[in-house]
Amino acid sequence: MTDIRYGIFLRPDPATCWAVTQVTLALNKQFGLVSAGAFPPHATLIGNLCTRATETELISALDPVFEKVAPFPVHNSGISRTGSDTYEYDVNLDASGTRPNEPLCRVAAAVAKAVEPLSVPVDDHLVTPVADYAFAAHLALASHDLLVDNRLTDEVGEFLAGLPVQPPASFVARWYSLFEFRADWSGRWWQNMSWRHLHSWEVT
Repeated sequence: MTDIRYGIFLRPDPATCWAVTQVTLALNKQFGLVSAGAFPPHATLIGNLCTRATETELISALDPVFEKVAPFPVHNSGISRTGSDTYEYDVNLDASGTRPNEPLCRVAAAVAKAVEPLSVPVDDHLVTPVADYAFAAHLALASHDLLVDNRLTDEVGEFLAGLPVQPPASFVARWYSLFEFRADWSGRWWQNMSWRHLHSWEVT
């Protein structure tokens, strides 16, 4: 079965997007990892949204959220190993590196509040349901591939540490996007997923 899901994302600045793309491409060419690179570079505000709402209705629900958002800095704490298996750029903390980025948390909470009433519960493979999602901003570098087969996790970490790619230490959150995703969500969906950009919001 192929089904539609939606994601509402923060789009980083071009230099950070380029860094994510270079890293995920290198991991694909060296180890065959595909999950993180199957997505456009992004920080998830809400992902895997299954809904009966139309594209127009989703945009209308989100318009008031982004009308109230102003630009703010997002700080990249560098590559983090999450749990025991996956890797990401951690962009969840403030400039001190000790507390969550409050403006970013507020945006994520507002997005969740806007779309959760439109969400239909699903039981997809290795995906957190919308109602249970605990926001922690990150830019995925190596993810679901290592969750299902972690034999390369340590080697991938060493490889990542040696890559000559350095993203900006911070960027300004200005762009937010709505994407549509199609896949067979009952199995390793990242191997056959396709996506389509639907809408962007620029905040000023």
